[in-house]
Amino acid sequence: MNEMVLFLVIGAAVILVALFLWSRMEQKKAQNSRVGLAQESKKMYEKMRPGSLPRQSSSEASPQVSIVNEPTTKTSEQVELKSLEKTPEVKLAPEPVVEKPMIERETVEVPFDLVSDPLPTEAIKTQQTSKSEVKPQEPKPVQEKKIPEPSNEKTVQSNRVVEPKNPVEIEKQPPMKLFPKEGLINFEADELTETVGLIQSVRPIAGERMLEMAANLQKLKLPIRIYVRRVDNNRWYLPVAEGRYTEMAVVLLLATRLSYINEMDASRFCVAIQQAGIALDADNDTEAAQDIVARAKHLHETIKSFDIQLSFILAAREPLPPPEVAEAARLAGFTQLNPMRYFLGTVQDISNATIFLTQDQFDRRYLTLSLDAPLARPNSRPLHKLFSVSNDLCARLHLQMQDATDAPINTEAAQAINKQLELYYKQMIQAEIEPGSPRARILFTRDSAQ
Repeated sequence: MNEMVLFLVIGAAVILVALFLWSRMEQKKAQNSRVGLAQESKKMYEKMRPGSLPRQSSSEASPQVSIVNEPTTKTSEQVELKSLEKTPEVKLAPEPVVEKPMIERETVEVPFDLVSDPLPTEAIKTQQTSKSEVKPQEPKPVQEKKIPEPSNEKTVQSNRVVEPKNPVEIEKQPPMKLFPKEGLINFEADELTETVGLIQSVRPIAGERMLEMAANLQKLKLPIRIYVRRVDNNRWYLPVAEGRYTEMAVVLLLATRLSYINEMDASRFCVAIQQAGIALDADNDTEAAQDIVARAKHLHETIKSFDIQLSFILAAREPLPPPEVAEAARLAGFTQLNPMRYFLGTVQDISNATIFLTQDQFDRRYLTLSLDAPLARPNSRPLHKLFSVSNDLCARLHLQMQDATDAPINTEAAQAINKQLELYYKQMIQAEIEPGSPRARILFTRDSAQ
């Protein structure tokens, strides 16, 4: 037993010694590793000492370093210096970018400046900007400037702009005929060129309700006219809020030289009349949509066959200045529509104009004298007027009258043109379109030309 105890004690002592030696070895290893880390950290801190900062950049670089550190972090010294050199260039880029929209505005305003003088418009814009900046001080001088400006514009426009403005205003007035106060016994409708949708009610309907239905029908954007029939005198009037009515008539124009009613337009018209009748609790009646389209197509083909303009070319050897052409045209009885276009007659005759004079914009040597044949009445001798006016212009401007093939027009050519025009007018009368009549004016209107 004593030997076993001694053996165990010796074994325990050996194990303790081994553990002690092993622990010492581990401590030495740990110390060596800490020393290496400390030395490396010391080297890094020595590099980051403030003594090395003057080598990076001069005193001017200090504010730039703060700007660079905002967007980027942990960059090297060389990279920071390069980025600092580039950052002012990047900041300068927005300055020309701000100027680009100003250039675009100038290009957009160019076409408007061509219509009116550019100097007054720019002056007005500078005055408006100054007003927005200083409100209490500048109203008095601005008012003084506004007084002479319109007077100057009037003097300039009295020779050029006033003439085309008045014709346009008078041109819009003749189609808008003054409706008689006493009303009409029968509403106006042309059986050849128009179709009618009727809405009839047994009970009287207030004028406000009729006016609402008329407004809804106007939203179709079709060439229509609307009449309503009053209860007290059975006469037709335009829709108004006053009074009571029993009938509504919607007149649709089938075709003109510009367009005609197609399948979609015809169906929209018929459906709108039906809906209006249901909303008013009244009966409605319209022509079938297929019949409307067939009539509109036939009328449009007839219009195209008679849509003719008789034109003469007045040629000069040298380019003609527009002021000289304007003066000669005025003496020959023309009125100016725009710098290159005139019509024969006074301002009051614009709605009935049939002879037009146009100067070529590209080649100022040529003038075109044209007769709108379907709009001229045969009894007014339109061809005689055309030749007399052309002779007057040729004498004033030293021109030569030619046809479309640049061949001079002599007496034989004039007689042949007269025969063709007489045959043309006979064919129009056979087609139930009298030349120069109100029906012809509606069908052959040339709003873009006038």
